[in-house]
Amino acid sequence: MKNRLREKALELGFADIGFAEAKPLDLYIQEVDSRPPEMYSFTINDTFSLRRGADIPTKNPWAKSLVVLVRNYHKYQFPREMTGRIGRCYQVDERKEKKEEYRQLISYFHFLKSEGIFFFLDQEIPARMAAATAGVANYGKNCFAYANRVMRGASWLEIIPLIMDRELEPDEHTISYNCPSWCRNACMAACPTKAIYAPGKINPHRCIAYNSYYGNGITDTELREPMGTWVYGCDRCQQVCPRNAAYENQPLPVNVPLEARAADFRLERLLNMTDEYYTEKIWPLCFYISRKNKAKWQMNAARAMGNTTDRDYIPELITALKNNPDETVRGMCAWALGRLGGEKSKAALEARRANDNDLVCREIEAALNSL
Repeated sequence: MKNRLREKALELGFADIGFAEAKPLDLYIQEVDSRPPEMYSFTINDTFSLRRGADIPTKNPWAKSLVVLVRNYHKYQFPREMTGRIGRCYQVDERKEKKEEYRQLISYFHFLKSEGIFFFLDQEIPARMAAATAGVANYGKNCFAYANRVMRGASWLEIIPLIMDRELEPDEHTISYNCPSWCRNACMAACPTKAIYAPGKINPHRCIAYNSYYGNGITDTELREPMGTWVYGCDRCQQVCPRNAAYENQPLPVNVPLEARAADFRLERLLNMTDEYYTEKIWPLCFYISRKNKAKWQMNAARAMGNTTDRDYIPELITALKNNPDETVRGMCAWALGRLGGEKSKAALEARRANDNDLVCREIEAALNSL
C-alpha cells in the first residue's frame, strides 16, 4: 500500500511523499505552549487552531497514519516585475482558480478513494512539523521547511498533510535544523523588521508577510520603511539563505501565464483599483485579504511607492491623498509623499494639512516634518 501511494504521488507530479504515525506533534505543541499566547492568537483560536490540529488523535481518533505530500512551487521563473513585491508562493497559489495543480491533488484524492482509503485534508495540522515528522523536510533557522530528497534541498515547497485510516510503516523523522555551520545567521541578519529574533523563533507581529495581510489600521510607523516594497508576503529570509542558492542558480522555464498577468500588480494599478478590479484580477491569486478590504492592498501599495524612491509615483499618491475614501490609504499616501520628497509633495501635503481627519492630519504633519 505504501509503495502504491508513493508511486501514484510521483506519477501525478508531486515532488515527494512521506509517512508517519498519527500521533500528537508533541514538539510543536511544546513550542507553541512556551510562547506568549498573544504571539500566535491568529492561528490559535476557537475558529482555527494549529494547536488543536497538532493533537491529531484527539481531534481525529479514527486516524492511523499521517501522509505528507510535497509540491515544488518554484518550477518556473517568477516575473521580475513581481519580485520583491509579491511573495513567490502566492504568485502560484491555485486554490481559488483551481488550475493544474488543484486538479493534480483532486486526482490523488480520487486514487485514494479507489483504494478504499478514508482520508482527510485537515487544514489545522501544522504543515512544516508534519513534513519533518514524515521525513520529507527539515528546518531552517528562518522557521521554513527545506526539502530532504528533492529540489536540491530548497525551501520553495508546499506541504500538504493528509490523515488516513490505514496503518502505514512510518518513515524516519527529520526534525532537525540542517543549516550549515558556517552560515552566520544570514536569515536573521537580513530580516528588515527583525522578526526572526532567535534561530527557529519568529515574532509574526513583526513579520513583513503577516503585516502585509493581517492587522487592522494603518501600519506602524517603525515597520513602514523596513517593509520596503513588499506589498503581499515576503521572501527575504529565503532569498538570502545559502541553502537555496543551488536551486536559485539554475535556468528555469518562463511561467508564461503568470508573466501575462504581472502588469495587473503594478503599484499604481493596485493603488487606484476598483472593487471589480480587485475581485477579478487580484483576489483570486492573493486571497488572504478579504474582497471587502481592498484598502489594505492600496495602503500597502502606497507604502511600497514611498520606499521605491521613484518620484514618478508622486502624482498617483497626490490623487489618492485627495480622493481615496479610506483614511489608512490617505494616511499612507501622506507618509509616502514625505519619503519621496520634492516641491510637488510638499505643496500637496500643505494643501491637505487642515482638510482631513485626525489620523491623516497627523500623518501629513509627520511627513512635512520629515521634509
